[in-house]
Amino acid sequence: MTLVRLMYASRAADSVNSDALHAILRQSQRNNPTLGITGLLCYSGGVFMQVLEGGRHTVNQLYHRIATDPRHRDVVLLSYEEIEER
Repeated sequence: MTLVRLMYASRAADSVNSDALHAILRQSQRNNPTLGITGLLCYSGGVFMQVLEGGRHTVNQLYHRIATDPRHRDVVLLSYEEIEER
């Protein structure tokens, strides 16, 4: 399987409070391991920055869902590369 690392930034469509961030974290912790995805999510000042690592097809599908999610706006792909290891 080809591994990739994808990094994007986006703006939150609405204000995000601590409860909303914890809900996002719980959902990611529940879903991403099953999909074989690892990564890092940062949030500050209304801006998300996330790194996703995993199989090419799975990461691409997740990024597409994020890019079309109405909670995100101004989604920008910052980096996309094949990697040897996580």
